Amino acid sequence: MNYKITCHLMPWDVDYALLSFIQLKKSKYYLNSDDDVYIDVTLNLSSYIIDWDKSKLPKEFFISKFEHLKGLLVDYICSFKIYDGDELYGALNTQRESTESHIDYYTILNPDMYFSENLLSCLIEGSKHITNEYFTITPQIPKLWDVSWDIISHSNYSDVAYKDWNKLDTYDVRHFMKTSNQDLVLTPINTNKWAGWMDLYNKKTWETFWVNHEDWIGYGACDWYVMLITQYAKQHGLDFQQYLLENQLTCEYSIGPLKNNDFSKYYRNMLVLNDIPNQRKSFEDKMQHYLNKGIQQLKDKNIL
Repeated sequence: MNYKITCHLMPWDVDYALLSFIQLKKSKYYLNSDDDVYIDVTLNLSSYIIDWDKSKLPKEFFISKFEHLKGLLVDYICSFKIYDGDELYGALNTQRESTESHIDYYTILNPDMYFSENLLSCLIEGSKHITNEYFTITPQIPKLWDVSWDIISHSNYSDVAYKDWNKLDTYDVRHFMKTSNQDLVLTPINTNKWAGWMDLYNKKTWETFWVNHEDWIGYGACDWYVMLITQYAKQHGLDFQQYLLENQLTCEYSIGPLKNNDFSKYYRNMLVLNDIPNQRKSFEDKMQHYLNKGIQQLKDKNIL
């Protein structure tokens, strides 16, 4: 089977990418030889977003760091791209560009996420035991800021107050996974909940829900959109199921020791961002429009 990981990097993500790519290097040792893993990585240097003439660091600095990261992924089938244009460009573009007919499963990797070296192999193995026409596999997480996340949070963190979620330490989460000896279990859950943090989507879920809006560009809460529309589709008869991969956790590096000094702010402070509309807000303002359009697409294709 063919698996694709798509990763979009802003310039300030390059050091987080180093951490993520090290984990991917380790991950390769746990994969079966009959599973091909493709990785698409895009470094986004859009001058629509960043005023390079006024910035203290040039594009060439980030290009050089990007080039030096490639060696960590030589064990995979990789495509590396640098976007150096002057248009709005982002993760929504790279997801659509990463879609290929021979890929069976997709994963989005945010570079600031910690994941164990076993997670990728566990996601792949789990995918082989699911028969639903549409599905998502989601790792567990530690505590987050409100009760809506509890359905995918590990019970080890149930006593943590919601207001203290970001006082947790990434490396405490890592240590817990290394020492807990709890069995891995794929558990179906009734309410869709994820954040696009190393989830795995089968081909039909990806092509039907993630990359079906040609006007999606830049950045937006597409994970929230897919969560909502698949819940709607499931309630109207679609064979969609989210599975929780219990006892494999993922979390943001920024809840650990890298939080205090803001690991990515060092580069951000040396770059001048253009005054452009808030991409997340622009996307969320159109959410109902996207949902209505997506539902109509499902009906037009006789999926619903």
